[in-house]
Amino acid sequence: MLQFWEIAHRAINSGPMMRMKEFDLKIFNVTTRLVKEYGIKYDPNVPIPSDDHSVDRLFEAGLKLYAEIGTYCIDTERVIQFSEEEIQEALRDLRSMPDEIEIGEGVEKRRLYKRKIEDPRKPLVIGGVVEDSPKEGRDFVQLYKSIAQECIIDGIYYGPPPNSIEGKRWTISSPLDCHAARSAVSWMREAIRSVGRPGLHLLDACPSALGTISACNPENGLRKTDAVTLATISELKTNFELLNKVAYTLHYGCMRSPFWTAIVGGFAGGPEGAAVVSVADALNAIMVYYVGGSGYVMVSSILQNPPINTARQTIWVRNVSLQALARNTNLICGGGGLTSAGPGTEQQLWEIAALGLHTSAAGGHIIHGARKAKLVKPNQGTGMEPRWEGEVARASARLSRKDANELINFILKKYENNISPDKAPSGYSFEELYNYEEVRVKPEYLDLYLKVKNELEKEGLRFE
Repeated sequence: MLQFWEIAHRAINSGPMMRMKEFDLKIFNVTTRLVKEYGIKYDPNVPIPSDDHSVDRLFEAGLKLYAEIGTYCIDTERVIQFSEEEIQEALRDLRSMPDEIEIGEGVEKRRLYKRKIEDPRKPLVIGGVVEDSPKEGRDFVQLYKSIAQECIIDGIYYGPPPNSIEGKRWTISSPLDCHAARSAVSWMREAIRSVGRPGLHLLDACPSALGTISACNPENGLRKTDAVTLATISELKTNFELLNKVAYTLHYGCMRSPFWTAIVGGFAGGPEGAAVVSVADALNAIMVYYVGGSGYVMVSSILQNPPINTARQTIWVRNVSLQALARNTNLICGGGGLTSAGPGTEQQLWEIAALGLHTSAAGGHIIHGARKAKLVKPNQGTGMEPRWEGEVARASARLSRKDANELINFILKKYENNISPDKAPSGYSFEELYNYEEVRVKPEYLDLYLKVKNELEKEGLRFE
């Protein structure tokens, strides 16, 4: 496999020059051609398909796309190009690596392993509040204590840091960015220590390389058993912030977790094209972000409008691309998601159930957790959402794809007519849903959770 420094050289010096508009148009044209050539078809009645041959064709199309397109470096306007032989060699090298990694430390050490399609082994839950902006200080600690105290949690995704530090707004790569990132990880360590789980794995989502470097500290920051996120820029783009994160983590020795959201209705086209691009994004994670053997990926797809992951089309995209990766790579994969409804509402519980079910059935773990797509107030997240997503995912590990498809259609009917922003309930803040001082869920929210859980049990989903 190519060394990362060769990847950086192609991004900085030797990759072919191209305008971003040309690159985006090339993605659309090549993806459209490959969708037809490989017969990729989206059936809205089958959000969780079970045709292995179609899944393998999707992987082949994604590989062809990535070999033809590559990754675009925004800062230099160069394309990091790979031959198909280089990609195949990297896939062979990945298959020779262990299919599991250790995360966390002490009694919180976990074995994060590659799951297969319909894998009966329970997925791990690296749950959090996806890209929330909690208040700084004690409010931050109390919110994440509500997550860390849940026994089902195997790790916590957090970030970006609070939108203010010392009462001041911060911007990327500024001194306040450095301070915010360092403070956020200290508060996370305080949160996990305060519930008696100091070794719990952390997944940091600082948007900048400066923030990541500032957060890495074995004593009271990110340890080598933790990981940092790498957010692929849609579609198939990178920049120096992301490449600098790779360079630093290779030296420091912690893990990397690339993630992507192929856009349905964007340059990939419809759901079929988004699925092809999603597979190409995974190859980008292997080739550019060096995830093989030292990390895990979060696979996702998003609607252009509203920007959510729980629509029928995006569920199909993630599920089928997860299946393609499970069958054709040695990647450790998972998913999280953005919902239309907010926390404390029945609709969000149904949307989260859909996320947990279809991710688990395709061989994924829960990574990142869930969050309302457009926040309407600070601290809009609690420990109940990742707990519920993990419970559904673990219960779904026993299901065949056919049974999972029947259940996902039942769940989708509960909310899919109400995903537009004008119909979806906005939800509540942490303080409205939990006793702030005791960090205990309020009875009204607990009753709502039990109502949805009981209804899924009646449909045949078995919770432990």
